[in-house]
Amino acid sequence: MKVKYTISVLVISAMFKSQEKDSLNQNFSTAKNTVSIVAGTNYIDNTFGLNYGKNIYELKANDAFYAEFFLRYRFIDATFSFAPKFLSINNDDKLKGKTTYFNLGFAFFPGSKFRQFAGLSMMKGLYLADSKRFFNDISASDAPPIDFTDNFIFPNAEYLSFQGETSYLWKGNKENYRPFTNMTYQPTKNEWIIMTGLAYQYNIMRNTNTVRFQDVEITDPQEDSPSRDLKIAIKSGVGMQRVFGKNWYAIAELYPQVYYARIISERFHDFNIGLNSAGRFGYDNGRFFAGVSGMMNWTNNRNENFYSFTHWQARIGFGIRFNNPKFAEKVFDKAEEKFNNFKKKHGN
Repeated sequence: MKVKYTISVLVISAMFKSQEKDSLNQNFSTAKNTVSIVAGTNYIDNTFGLNYGKNIYELKANDAFYAEFFLRYRFIDATFSFAPKFLSINNDDKLKGKTTYFNLGFAFFPGSKFRQFAGLSMMKGLYLADSKRFFNDISASDAPPIDFTDNFIFPNAEYLSFQGETSYLWKGNKENYRPFTNMTYQPTKNEWIIMTGLAYQYNIMRNTNTVRFQDVEITDPQEDSPSRDLKIAIKSGVGMQRVFGKNWYAIAELYPQVYYARIISERFHDFNIGLNSAGRFGYDNGRFFAGVSGMMNWTNNRNENFYSFTHWQARIGFGIRFNNPKFAEKVFDKAEEKFNNFKKKHGN
C-alpha cells in the first residue's frame, strides 16, 4: 500500500508538472508570435541649466505633454514620442514660445541577465522660467526691481540627448523583468528583482544665441558655442510586481544611485548621490491592457539645474495585442536563426 501510494503521488505530480510545462511553452509561443502596441500620453518635467555670470537660471519647455507609442515584437522593443498640436493645452506660445519634441528609444536583451537600452531625445524652443530674476540680476545695481509677466524666449535653442543604460539582473532574468519595463508584456504572477545598472548620458544645448523678449528678437553671432554635459550613474535596487485578482497588477521600483556629472570644457563637475523611483498600476486581460505610471528623480545637489535634468514624469497608455503577420514571422525567424548560429559559432 505504501509503495502504491508513493507511485500514485509521483505520477500525479509528474502530470501536473507536464501540464505546467506545456502551459508555459504555450504562453511563450503565443508571446513570441504576438505584436503589442501601446498608445498614450506622457508628461515630462525637464529643466535645463543656463549659466550666466555667477548665477544659474532655469530653461524649460512649453507644453510638456507628448504623444507616446510603444511597439514590442520578438526582440524589438521600441518607443517613439512627439508633441502633436492637439496635445497643446497652454495656448501661450506668445508668452513662452513654441516647443517641438521628438524621442526614439530601443531596448533588447543580449543575454538572459543583461538588458541594453539606447535612446535619442531632441527638443527645440525653450523659455527662461525665472526671467524676472534674470532681468533684475543683469540690470544696473541701482535700478529698481521690475515686475513683469513676459519671459525671455529662446526660439532656436536645441537640446539633444544621447542616452544609454546597461543593466544586470542579480535576481530574475529577462522573462521576469520584461513586464517591469513597459506595458507590452503581461504580468502573470508575483515577482521581485534585484538589478544594477550603468546609465550614461551625453547632452548638447546649442543655438541659444537668439533671444526674444516682448516681440523684440536679438541674435548674437559671437555667442553660438554649444554647451555639452556628460553624466554617468551607477544605480542598484529592487523592483516588485504584484498581481491582484485575475487581470490587475502593480509594479514599484527603487534605485539609489551614485553619479558623476560634468560640463565639458568648463570647470564645473559634480560627484554625488541620487535616487530613482518608478511605479505603475494597470489592467491586462491578455489582449487589451491599460495603465498609469510615474517616475521621480532626486539628486543631492543644489546646482542640479546646471545640467539637463528630468525631475518627474507621468504617463497613461492603452494597448492591444494581436497575431503577427506571416511575412514578419518568416523574416524574424531567419534573423533569430542567424543570431543563434552566431552565438553557437562563438561558443556563447
